[in-house]
Amino acid sequence: MAGVTVLEVSSVVMAPMAGRIMAKLGAQVIRVEPPQGDVIRRTGAARHESMTGAALALGDGKLNIAVNLRTEAGRAELRRLIVRSDVVITNHLPKRRPGFGLDWESVREIDDTTILCTAQGYSSLSELADVPAYDDTVQAAAGTCDIYAKSDGVPRYAPYVMADKICGLTIVYSILAALHHRDRTGQGQWVDVPMVDVMADFNLIEQLNDYTFEPALGAAGWHRTLAPARKPHPAQNGWICILPYTDQNWRDFLHLAGVAATTDQTVPFPTNRDRNIHTEAVQGIIADYAATKSIEEIVRECTTIGIPAQPVHTIESLMTDPYLRSRDTVELIDHPSEGKVWRSTPNIGFSATPLAPVRYAGKVDQDRDEIIEILNESTVKESYV
Repeated sequence: MAGVTVLEVSSVVMAPMAGRIMAKLGAQVIRVEPPQGDVIRRTGAARHESMTGAALALGDGKLNIAVNLRTEAGRAELRRLIVRSDVVITNHLPKRRPGFGLDWESVREIDDTTILCTAQGYSSLSELADVPAYDDTVQAAAGTCDIYAKSDGVPRYAPYVMADKICGLTIVYSILAALHHRDRTGQGQWVDVPMVDVMADFNLIEQLNDYTFEPALGAAGWHRTLAPARKPHPAQNGWICILPYTDQNWRDFLHLAGVAATTDQTVPFPTNRDRNIHTEAVQGIIADYAATKSIEEIVRECTTIGIPAQPVHTIESLMTDPYLRSRDTVELIDHPSEGKVWRSTPNIGFSATPLAPVRYAGKVDQDRDEIIEILNESTVKESYV
């Protein structure tokens, strides 16, 4: 994405994650925060004010400037930033955008080749447009909590900001589609990402399942993943995931585990559908095998015959995983202000345009002087400023 300038006027996780990904892909991302900094800078421990772990992760690769959008001077500064940008991202609610100059009419007046991406709980064109939404409420509205209830009877939230991160990815691919359209036609456009719609579709792809049909052929839910017995199993020295997924994997695993199955007719749960229906019994066989072995034995025996098996990492142990460390997917860096900190990257491979290292996450307004220099280089649309 080299040559694309993205203006990120947003907060918390969703839109900042989108900006982070585009920065990793080579875009120049300018992050606009209020003078006190985004709330994510005050969530969690920090060595120095505003530099929490989440702020370091979400600020990766970005230039930082503080702008007070509640003042005319701040809004004028924002207009100058829009002049210089190919893409503008915001998660401000629709009712607030016109006052800040972040609605499509205002952005289009500056430059109709700009791509404006707005993201919030519900469609900006719906009657629910200005209803506040956060990750938990979106999970509730989009059926995510019910997936847990279908498993064990209790609705719950995913233990990470699932909706924010999935919708952050959605922002990225939506912007890429809009950029492709602009490359072909010269036209900018307004892209609106409604979180509840995105997450409802995300959940329904496999969870609607037998309920897809009218009348329904069965209950909703992806039955294999809903079974409470579906979980990692304890080996002699830790936890392990063993997944004999195909029918051949399953027959090979039964032989490995010493379960009598001499012919296809005597194989218990011979098809994938059988195993999905009888997940508890299947997982019981896997658990009995795992309990007799070390993790190392299980991985060796299973992978030798093509059965996927993976030790269960902790978040902490990811930092020392040989594969991830060898590729710098996780790396220990010397941050200019924060000292030694862990940093991650998606590490996507591109044969012609490999990912380049990006700048370190910065403090609030840290890059103002550099950004002003960038603005001063722009001569194309000054009449709008």
